[in-house]
Amino acid sequence: MKRYRRRGIRLAAVLAVALLAALAACSTGGGSSSSAGGLSKAKVSALSSDVNQGASTPQFSTYAAGYGSKVKSIANLRGKKIMIVPGNSELAACTEIAQADAALATSAGMKPTIFANQGTTSQYNTAIENAIHGGYAAIDAECDFDPTLVAPSIAQAQKAGIAVAVYGDTPQEAAKAKIKYSTVDPYQLDAKYAAEQAVAQAGGKPFKAIAITSNAAPATAIMQNALTSELKSICPGCTVSDYDVEVPNWTTDVSRTVTSALLQHPDATVLFPDYAGMLTYVLEGVQAAHATTKVKTYLAFGGGTPFIKLQATDPGKSIIQSDIGGYPPWTGYLLFLQTARELEHMSPIPYDKAIGPDRIATPGNAGNVLATGGWGTSWVNGFRGLLGLPSLSGSALTSASTLNGAMTAAP
Repeated sequence: MKRYRRRGIRLAAVLAVALLAALAACSTGGGSSSSAGGLSKAKVSALSSDVNQGASTPQFSTYAAGYGSKVKSIANLRGKKIMIVPGNSELAACTEIAQADAALATSAGMKPTIFANQGTTSQYNTAIENAIHGGYAAIDAECDFDPTLVAPSIAQAQKAGIAVAVYGDTPQEAAKAKIKYSTVDPYQLDAKYAAEQAVAQAGGKPFKAIAITSNAAPATAIMQNALTSELKSICPGCTVSDYDVEVPNWTTDVSRTVTSALLQHPDATVLFPDYAGMLTYVLEGVQAAHATTKVKTYLAFGGGTPFIKLQATDPGKSIIQSDIGGYPPWTGYLLFLQTARELEHMSPIPYDKAIGPDRIATPGNAGNVLATGGWGTSWVNGFRGLLGLPSLSGSALTSASTLNGAMTAAP
């Protein structure tokens, strides 16, 4: 009897050791060293590598195949007028995109008009009506522009033979407004990068986060769904509380919403503001909550020089870890390329290929992005080649690739 009891004790001890070993393996990701109770160090390193790739300089060659063949000829574009409608001229990136679009249109011999506005439906309608009655050949609408708001006016323009291209519309908006020539941003990838960056910088450990959203903006749902999905995959212990502030109320409500949210969730260490245009007010809210030493922000889609500048000095340098967005000149050039293809009766660049690369601006590379434009020079001659324009070199190429240079008509 005692022998069986001893065997039972030994068996229980063996099982206990095995159970402890199994639990240890689970906590370390199958045997690799653990990052203080969260993801393994190897997984955190992999996330960091992915984020670093997203923060590197994009190459035109990576996207060129998706942009299609060279436009056969732009000779018949010379002298024709193009109406460029920013979604909201008060947003810096929208104005920068419009100016770059106008610069390339000028290089192609067209006569651009930028219709300044504050993002109202009535102003959009006026711009389209002016194009219809003013003998314009094309309309480029971009940046925070929802074509479904003015779908009847767009239909009238198309019926009048005007080419219409839109930047930033969702697939649903494009279908509803019957837009075939669109250019877009990789919203899902941006949100994925933001989640990866936040988890990596947290050392793989779960955190509590606050998202400042603008639910009426069509890109919001795309980004939020991707953000939630990615966090669920790589950090199931992370939680996110959403606070909705619509675009017209950013200047008055973002700051106090951030402060209130941080006071309600004193253990929150991460903020996900959906859009870069929120960042100035987000910083104000973080400071008012006396949380500058514990909170970091990620995502902030949109880019734009004024917001990247916030990352160059404190307090933004310590708080804003990512400002993810496309390069306005690249975006403007791509939109004009779609327009040129439509005017030449070529097929549109497919929706999933008509993408301008987004880059993660961080405190580490913000200076480089501001000084050099951050997107290199290859894209300038890449687009010019697709339009049959002569290549630039030397100082002309350098100037064209920078933000201000790209918004000045090149020879």
